[in-house]
Amino acid sequence: MSAGMKSLMGRLKGNEFWLKLAKNVSTIVVGQGGASALNMVTTFLSTGFLGAAGYGSLMIGQTFMQAVDAFLNFQSWQGVIRYGSICRERRDEAGLAATIKAGFFVDIASALLGCAVAFAIVPLVSGLLGWDGASTLAATIFCFEIAAHVEGTPTGVLRLFDKFKYVAIHAVVVAALKLVLVAAVFCVVGPNVVAIACVYCAADIIKSVSLFAIALFVVGKRVGLRGVVAARRRDLPEGFFSFTVWSNLAATADAPIQYFDVFFLSILSSEVVGVFKFFKQLLSAFTLLSTPVQQAIMPQLAELMAKGQDDRAYAVVKKIERTVFKVVAPCVALAIIAVPPALSFFMEPVYGNYWYLFAALAALTVVNITFSALHPCFAAYGLSKESAGITLLANAIYLVACYLLLSVMGIMAIPLAMGVQYALTIGLKSLFVKKVVLA
Repeated sequence: MSAGMKSLMGRLKGNEFWLKLAKNVSTIVVGQGGASALNMVTTFLSTGFLGAAGYGSLMIGQTFMQAVDAFLNFQSWQGVIRYGSICRERRDEAGLAATIKAGFFVDIASALLGCAVAFAIVPLVSGLLGWDGASTLAATIFCFEIAAHVEGTPTGVLRLFDKFKYVAIHAVVVAALKLVLVAAVFCVVGPNVVAIACVYCAADIIKSVSLFAIALFVVGKRVGLRGVVAARRRDLPEGFFSFTVWSNLAATADAPIQYFDVFFLSILSSEVVGVFKFFKQLLSAFTLLSTPVQQAIMPQLAELMAKGQDDRAYAVVKKIERTVFKVVAPCVALAIIAVPPALSFFMEPVYGNYWYLFAALAALTVVNITFSALHPCFAAYGLSKESAGITLLANAIYLVACYLLLSVMGIMAIPLAMGVQYALTIGLKSLFVKKVVLA
């Protein structure tokens, strides 16, 4: 072992916070690394068999489902972590049980509502944007998935109790199952967009249901299922529902930049959507560093804030930002040089023709990953209302920019509008923390 590595391990052993974070992040990296590798194979398989246009139709359907899910299916994981951490710090078992029960109620009620609305508006959206039959049918199939998206509280519970190992194993198993099912359908049915949409939907439903079952197992061990069922409304920590509503409004306000790019590009062609989504899927490999940090850091930040250590929490975030940038930026620069020519040679020339799009999305990926710890920090401070306002403003400007620039710049209007949204969101959140929270 090198001297530098020995020094790093020595510092970690002497610092419980960083040691715990390193352990949880490494567990998530292993799980998500395996799952991402399998999902990438599934993506290459789907794109290779369906072609850019067919894959674009599949992604239009899936993105419709994800957008409706983001708008209407409330996810309570942030509230479960924040108020669950407070209850654990106070040793308030009744409050913890009530928090988990309330989270499950929010998840189930909003999932059913989201599913019903999705089915109702598919024909309207399809007609408005001029989707082809394959895209419309794929969107209809994916609507079934929303009813099973009861993942907020299960996610919050597993992170709250440091069960990251369960999450890692679950992610790999589900990704492997999805790959096997997709490969089997291609062998039996062939390159059929509707059949693949059914497989994607079935795999995601299995993922949600199994995650729910794992969370129930953990709750039964740590809190007791009977205690959760019998939990009383008056034991729920004050502010839980308000925080959950505002944090979900922030997620809803962020839906445009997450999903509307596909809707704008679907006006151009399914092939353009296929290229765009394929590039984003490739670049998601870089989130193997940022996503584990995001998932692992919020429970620990919430714990620091519950102890009144707000300054230390933000210092941790800034240190993570500097470290992540040093790792990610060189890797992304190398990808910009190598990936488009490789795709053009091994797959279709259309991917190489859009090298400038890949370069722009890669640069935005560096920004997004570098500041990924800022968003859970903002939530851990309890600033859900402020987050919703900032996100709504930034995404409104994003939508206006997309609308005005699409006819002028074509596909490049999307990354330019994304850059404006990123700058506003990151800048305003950082300024608010410095000038208001820590002032």
